[in-house]
Amino acid sequence: MRLGLVRYKYDQGGGAERTLGLLARGLLERGHQVHLVTSAWQGAAPPGLRIRLVPPAGPARWARAAAQSAAGLGLDTWLSLERVPGSPLFRAGDGVHAAWLARRAPYEPLMKRLSFGLNPKHRSLLELERRTLGAPQLRGVIAVSRLVAGELQEYYGVPADKIKVIYNGVDEQMLASAREAWLRQDARRELSLEPGRPALLFLGSGWERKGLAFALAALVRLKDALLLVAGRDRPQAWQARAARLGVAERVRWLGLRTDVAALLAGCDALVLPSIYDPCPNSALEALYAGLPVVTTQAAGACELLEPGKSGVVVSRADAVEELAAACQAALGLPRGFVHRVPGQQQWLGQVVAVLEAAAAAQAKPVASQ
Repeated sequence: MRLGLVRYKYDQGGGAERTLGLLARGLLERGHQVHLVTSAWQGAAPPGLRIRLVPPAGPARWARAAAQSAAGLGLDTWLSLERVPGSPLFRAGDGVHAAWLARRAPYEPLMKRLSFGLNPKHRSLLELERRTLGAPQLRGVIAVSRLVAGELQEYYGVPADKIKVIYNGVDEQMLASAREAWLRQDARRELSLEPGRPALLFLGSGWERKGLAFALAALVRLKDALLLVAGRDRPQAWQARAARLGVAERVRWLGLRTDVAALLAGCDALVLPSIYDPCPNSALEALYAGLPVVTTQAAGACELLEPGKSGVVVSRADAVEELAAACQAALGLPRGFVHRVPGQQQWLGQVVAVLEAAAAAQAKPVASQ
């Protein structure tokens, strides 16, 4: 089959980029001819991947050019990882922008909330989202959680039979050692964690959306615990906030780390009080590693938790007393539980099946009237 993928750019650094690389390789290994429409590819491309470059531009202009490029390739079907009107298949990996704005609003001052409707970026993304999900060419949407599936229906009326929920898959090979006692000992030594000192891990980038402010506020109520913050963001303002709260000495700023297995092994629970998180990979990775997770109902990964065994779900990101109690409860849960979490190959098989089914349906001759 001639199958297409659309992604604005590939730089090897982000989760969506790793997803794209995995999918491209998986399709090629299954014997498909795979075309990628993108503005840039950094690093070595999988052998056999055919890349069609569309010059960088603003979201609406680039989406229009990308759709025209994909349409001209003679594809059996194609999947977009961006909001591109005319896509036959769309993966809502970033969730629903309209839902993100609605969930964010209660945490913002009035003037900031009012600015959402005037901000050109938000207006452009909302218009692209509306047109992508309302286009007559759309045959299916991959939602990364039931949370996102519900939002697709609520905000844009996408029929349930067009939506397929496929949770993100964890890299089982990367996390293979996360349960090992030797790695826990080594990690705690490297992180300078005292024996018996409880350590919470906050892992991810985009700290405002993932609720770091509320994790710091909860730490005030957890007198002995440490908070390790790993990921990409601008730490200066957050460090100042920790100092104002009087917890600066109990927060470790680790920066961007690639040794995820070691971080999970060395800590005692993951805290991710997200304002909005369609399906956070860090929570899935923690569950796979047997590390208790504390998150909110606005994070799609909460659907996979078993309360009282693998973590605690709180009602809202800013419910700080509830969050602190949840962290305390999670720190009391045994590590090393076995939790079924989708692996990369399971994820790949599900997404490939969606593409193949759509291509087969497209090729099926229409019965004569």
